[in-house]
Amino acid sequence: MKTKKTSRKASQKQWPPGKPLPRFATAAEEERFWLSHDFDEAMEAVGEEVVYEPQATRQARTHVYRVRLDDLEMSTLQALAKRRGVNASVVLRELVRAARPARAGETATK
Repeated sequence: MKTKKTSRKASQKQWPPGKPLPRFATAAEEERFWLSHDFDEAMEAVGEEVVYEPQATRQARTHVYRVRLDDLEMSTLQALAKRRGVNASVVLRELVRAARPARAGETATK
């Protein structure tokens, strides 16, 4: 006896292009929404093609600074980087950028 399989796409509702996404009260409600709707047409209507260019936005760093960390500091830094999916140097660079004082004529952001 063969059973008829229905694809997930066939059972999903098509989301209209341009219609804003709803707000969700719970994570379960949001999960049900994403699993029950198809966004292919909406993405094709407003999406843009992105061409991957490795290292296209990367700028060479001119300064290297060594920092001595103890085991706890190093594990904390590595955990922060892993959680964000970046290198430890990215976390440190962002901390420095966030902490640097505003230059003359700039406003400090917090």
